[in-house]
Amino acid sequence: MRPNHLYFVLAYFMASLLWGATVERDPSAPKGGWIYPSEDELKKVESAIPEKLPAEPRKDRKLLTYSLSHGFKHNSRLIGEEMLKRIERKTGAFALTINNDSSQWTSAYLKQFDAVVVLNATGLHNGFKGENRQAFLNFVYEGGGLFGCHAATDGGKKWWPEYSKLWGGAFGGHPWGKTGTWRIQNYDPRHALNKCFHGEGFDINDELYRQIHPYRKGYFHTLTCIDLSARQNTHNNNGKIKTVPPEAERKPGEPKPANIPLNLEREYPTSWCKKAGKGRVFYATFGHNESAYWNPKIVEHYLRGLQYVLGDLDANDASDKAINPPLK
Repeated sequence: MRPNHLYFVLAYFMASLLWGATVERDPSAPKGGWIYPSEDELKKVESAIPEKLPAEPRKDRKLLTYSLSHGFKHNSRLIGEEMLKRIERKTGAFALTINNDSSQWTSAYLKQFDAVVVLNATGLHNGFKGENRQAFLNFVYEGGGLFGCHAATDGGKKWWPEYSKLWGGAFGGHPWGKTGTWRIQNYDPRHALNKCFHGEGFDINDELYRQIHPYRKGYFHTLTCIDLSARQNTHNNNGKIKTVPPEAERKPGEPKPANIPLNLEREYPTSWCKKAGKGRVFYATFGHNESAYWNPKIVEHYLRGLQYVLGDLDANDASDKAINPPLK
């Protein structure tokens, strides 16, 4: 091969490598790629974090976070991670570790942490397998804390029912979509995790989840819920009661029903806390939209939930039904 031909081949090969590197999509990113938080958004997150902790840590705390989705991917994962990093830096409430390699989540590894966070991650039944699933469950049931926001309940179901049982519910649609502003009822105004709401309800622009099986009333201690007295929450633009996706009332093994209207006699919780064996669980449906992570009320609600699952903030987590000890 003549030198000029060799040069051309090598140049083409290198260009191909470079071009391939620029167009390869991050498999963990949403469709279209990540949109990173702006400096202004990060400043708003920083400002939303309270100057003073709700409770002084009883010891140095370690918090482990999993944020990798195995289904729909939320861009708000990025600003959620930034919120946790800034809470760590500003308050000293915990030392944060983000580890999305589920194969490392063994019982021995988890022992060093006080609580784990599932940060807007979908499809954990595809991300955790075998002994790592059991280690996750046992960590909570044996006394660890579990914190979840938004997509944390979008996993498990028939593929990992023990995971859904741990939370007390599973994602079953969202009649309250991301473009609406919804009225939230302060279900327990005197609760330690609700002090950020000052005894009142509030409005939020976000996508809210509806919980299905194993959810049932009394399964946990409800903190906030959809305000069914607010027409914006229950009726569409044509004045008809909102419908829900076909699987919304479906239990495992049951046939799919047609779309059904919301049951205005039912409660639709948006945040709650509960006991799971010896462990503590907090979940809030807020967090599809990035703006939730610089909403001062939501950020403080999350901070209080974090301190509750870490074991530093005492809160009433009594429920009508308690989860049984871990499955063997």
